[in-house]
Amino acid sequence: MDASTGPGAPLNLHFSEDGLYAAHVGGKALVVHSNVASESKEVQLARLKEIPVKSLKFFNFGNASGLSHDEIAPRRRILSANDSRISVWQVNPLGIFADIESIEPGTLAVDFGCDENEVLVFHAWNTKMSIHSLDTGRSSVIKTPKFAHHLGFGYRPKTRQLAILLKPDTSDLLTVHEPRSYELVNRAVLSTIDAQGLKWSPDGKWIAVWDAASAGTKVLIFTADGQLFRTYTGPSGVDDTFDLGIKQIEWSPASDQGTCQTLAVGKVNGNIDLLRTRTFSSATTLSHVFQADQQCIWRERYTSAAGDAEYAETSSSSAFNMSPETAGPPRGVLTMAFSPDGRLLASVDTSRQNVVWIWSLESTPRLASALVHEQPVRQIAWHASTPQLLINTMSNGLPTIRWWSPQDHPVIAQVPVQRNESGKYDMKWAIDSNVDSVFWFGSSEEHVIGYLSAQNGGVEFEVLNLVSSKSSVAHGGSLGR
Repeated sequence: MDASTGPGAPLNLHFSEDGLYAAHVGGKALVVHSNVASESKEVQLARLKEIPVKSLKFFNFGNASGLSHDEIAPRRRILSANDSRISVWQVNPLGIFADIESIEPGTLAVDFGCDENEVLVFHAWNTKMSIHSLDTGRSSVIKTPKFAHHLGFGYRPKTRQLAILLKPDTSDLLTVHEPRSYELVNRAVLSTIDAQGLKWSPDGKWIAVWDAASAGTKVLIFTADGQLFRTYTGPSGVDDTFDLGIKQIEWSPASDQGTCQTLAVGKVNGNIDLLRTRTFSSATTLSHVFQADQQCIWRERYTSAAGDAEYAETSSSSAFNMSPETAGPPRGVLTMAFSPDGRLLASVDTSRQNVVWIWSLESTPRLASALVHEQPVRQIAWHASTPQLLINTMSNGLPTIRWWSPQDHPVIAQVPVQRNESGKYDMKWAIDSNVDSVFWFGSSEEHVIGYLSAQNGGVEFEVLNLVSSKSSVAHGGSLGR
């Protein structure tokens, strides 16, 4: 998503992982919003040396350490980049921390490395990835990365070893490197036709690499030091003649004991294989099919001409009838997301993109609930610490958010934000210990942050803060040099 670069251009907010900071480009300034969920909200501005800005990213502290908000605050960084310069900004207070100049033409992507003091640059044609250390001034190079996006590489949680897919010739390679020095730990030639990505398990014990769908079901499981441990090729005893392969994979969060217990393998045929990490064999297969006696199915329905809506319980046959299979792209699991405790899995299937399926994974996995909507689902997002799910659908009408929890009746609420003619809105939880269940919602022109509250027998969105492309710069802050 490109940042805005002039008057009337889209706002395009970029968020820190916890949602407590937001940044965008306004005119020739970098604009950063902090304390967004409180009355002491702050706007800082700093002049950019060059525009347009093509990339804007916060450093993600997610798996780097167990730091508190107070410990993270002085280390927050933002990266801005264009064709010739990469700037790294400290956030508190806002100012330039370091510049990387004379960038080679055709850069594919830039990102932070193992911590806030490293910057990755993916060069044209994927010839190499450069790692720039901001505290030592040194650079390292890894040649022929296969991809210039997050599925092509990953850092091990806590200890920060790098695993990366390479494509030097006809074979895919997986290499593992020490943090900071990037010395080679191990190198493995993969038995893949066309590896699609890799993901570390949240406990840092495993690296999973999955092959192209044309290869059928194939997931390679490596230990943290790059040794092949298992190859998963599908459930045992199942005819694989018509195996359509893998769409994506997702690890469950680490448990209270610090171990990751499940790997979900989303298939092109619409099924999800659940692998237990003890053996990496299929324990259960989930199918996106309504059963005749299925309970807890909720159907979206409009209650007024003004666009008010609510969820009403419905039968499985009714849900099936209002969610016809989508014609066009090949089917497959579109989205998978585990709840923070790993006990629930939410999924969306390509063939019925208007349905969110919520599976209970305790004891015998089963379908716990399904939510059927008028429009395709755009995003689903679990709260980071409690089992609350936000659902964002495409909307031709008024901006609307949907909320589900296992203990409560699901709700639908209009959000007082500027209507977007494209029907595309974005959402983001803001994880603040002082304010419960706060989230962002908006479009490229305007975002609001707030929470849902019960009002007069219904539910309303309470606004805490608003950021607009027309007013965000004028509402506070001073322009630094």
